Amino acid sequence: MIGIYCRVSTQAQADEGYSLETQEELCLKRAKDLGYSSSQVKVYREEGRSGEDIDRPVMNELREDTANGIVTKVIITDPDRLTRDLTDKLIVCKEWDRQGVEIVFIDTEYQNTPEGQMFFNMRSVFAQYELSQIRKRTIRGRLRAVEKDKKIMPMRVAPYGYDYKDGKLLVNEQEAAFVKKIYEWYLEGSTLREIGDKLFKAGAVPKRAESKNFGATSIRRILSSEIYLGKYVYNKRETKKVWGERTSSGKQKKTYSIRDEADWITVDVPQLVDQKTFDLAQNQKEKNMRKRGNVKFEYLFKSLIRCKHCGRIWECTTYNGRVDKKTGEHKKYAVYRCPNLNPKRYGDGIEKCESKSIRIDLLDDYIMNMIRECLTSRELFEDAIKAQMTDNDDGVEDELQELEKQLKRKTDERDRIKRMFVVAQVISEEEMQRDMKKVNSEIRKITEEIDELNKKTQMDGKNEWNYEDIDAVIASIEKMFQGEMCFQDKRELMELLIDEITIDAKTEKVGITVKGLLEHCFMFTSSKSSKIQVKMLKT
Repeated sequence: MIGIYCRVSTQAQADEGYSLETQEELCLKRAKDLGYSSSQVKVYREEGRSGEDIDRPVMNELREDTANGIVTKVIITDPDRLTRDLTDKLIVCKEWDRQGVEIVFIDTEYQNTPEGQMFFNMRSVFAQYELSQIRKRTIRGRLRAVEKDKKIMPMRVAPYGYDYKDGKLLVNEQEAAFVKKIYEWYLEGSTLREIGDKLFKAGAVPKRAESKNFGATSIRRILSSEIYLGKYVYNKRETKKVWGERTSSGKQKKTYSIRDEADWITVDVPQLVDQKTFDLAQNQKEKNMRKRGNVKFEYLFKSLIRCKHCGRIWECTTYNGRVDKKTGEHKKYAVYRCPNLNPKRYGDGIEKCESKSIRIDLLDDYIMNMIRECLTSRELFEDAIKAQMTDNDDGVEDELQELEKQLKRKTDERDRIKRMFVVAQVISEEEMQRDMKKVNSEIRKITEEIDELNKKTQMDGKNEWNYEDIDAVIASIEKMFQGEMCFQDKRELMELLIDEITIDAKTEKVGITVKGLLEHCFMFTSSKSSKIQVKMLKT
């Protein structure tokens, strides 16, 4: 069986003589010249797909048929119709070469000889360059259309409350009324779940209509998007493909980052929410985040506690205790606990953390007593600060240099994997994707560590403590222990003194490790080590 592959990415290409019909006609003629009948030909037509990426539905079907031996010869009008990316072109051509599949290009001669491959590769380099130039011109054209003509770029789904038409966002009156209701309900104190229930009862349908129910993510996006203030922002997000990795659905993996604000382009659109209402909603959201866990209880170390065993940040919640004989109601106990104690994901392979929940009154009192013991001595506190600042300086530069060396080794390894697959052909595509996924993950981890060290170095340069700073902190601590500080002030002080608390609550004794300014205080106060063992605090 012979395969004919035809592709166009835009209607403009079809108008310029690259139409699927024209390509198919030329390829059929070549097949006939080679002695094949129409019954021996299978046509693969790809419409509206760019040559930038080899991952296309019809191309994947053709590659599967060649792998299964159904197709033994492929006819294409031009190498550009196959793909414009040099790496992808080499991958497919070498793949078909291993399978014994012959490639026939109508507009150019392809010979499987060193000279023929060199000419083919040179032509592919120019095709890839042309593609990059086309992309640049396209991007410049879009930016110009947004900035000069105030045009809204086509979008898959318009924001809820709007309809997209002819490069503009028009108000959808029915949806806009619900947008205003969402803000109104939220400021009245309704939760996202309650807002979703109200929308369902009112007959509101999400934009994509995949379900009649609004999700928390959709409602949160409506409450956060500045487009409802009449501001459409373009060129805010940058997309990059991750070479050698694919998503669970098989598509090429991409990473997203936010560009500098100077590169953003803002276009005015109809405003649905006034600035005051929007600001109130953002303030309410921040309050809800601070109170998340349970609004009836205050969690002094919320978001500061990390589980030693699974690495998750502990959450705050409440448990029901015994029935109060006077009120007849269950007494509630506020606790810190690992979120993996009751995982929200279900099925095989999901491991439950064995860490115990700890009542907040017991844990808060224990840590606060340790802080009191640490800070009763001004000299001890000063020594702890000096020791921490010295530790921050020692070895940071050496650690950064070592991480840079590791990053260089990993980037070299990634390039070597590419060469092993594309040029040497000593590994399969599956092995390449597996190895690339692993090395990309390691590169990301090293890069994150370098960024964290750089940030830490910058912050350390600013944290030059003097005696006035120390006096101010000690005065605040004295107020706290005398009961003169409100909860919010206590919380801010804890964030200043403590970076993170690691808890080992898997055994009958709880291990507590503190990082931050108080780290050295705890070390000095502990008689044996920086890990302080306390009796299990049962819920």
